[in-house]
Amino acid sequence: MKNIVLDTCVIIHIIRQSITGQKCMALLREFDANVNIIISVVTKGELESFAKQQGWKQAKINVLTHFLTQVTYIDIENADKRLLDSYAYIDAFSKRKVPDAHGNLKNGAAHKMGKNDLWIAAAAHTINAPLVTADGDFDHLNGTFLNVMKVA
Repeated sequence: MKNIVLDTCVIIHIIRQSITGQKCMALLREFDANVNIIISVVTKGELESFAKQQGWKQAKINVLTHFLTQVTYIDIENADKRLLDSYAYIDAFSKRKVPDAHGNLKNGAAHKMGKNDLWIAAAAHTINAPLVTADGDFDHLNGTFLNVMKVA
């Protein structure tokens, strides 16, 4: 069983059963027959907020709730030094303040990341698992801090 971290947008696509969501599900099956889906607790909060903002009806909320019973959560804890270090390092690297593990600064301009995306990236980095996304928020970390698997 292999671990894989999902970005919030991927789960929204899966719940909506969009073409991108179908591609995500195929990618998960291809990655590992018994894949262990991991999400940051901030993803759960983002999903619940998104459902409220979009006025999701009970049927779609039930699909989301069922999906969330099948995932493993990484919580944000003060005692998790590796997670906190990953967050700080990725944030500083994205702002071109510290080099990566090879001594290289981020190419180009600083990249402002949303705080929730930082936690999601830190979760994937901490457990050394690929991160599946459907947007470009993590592109600058691909191959340096993360293995980003992008679904379009």
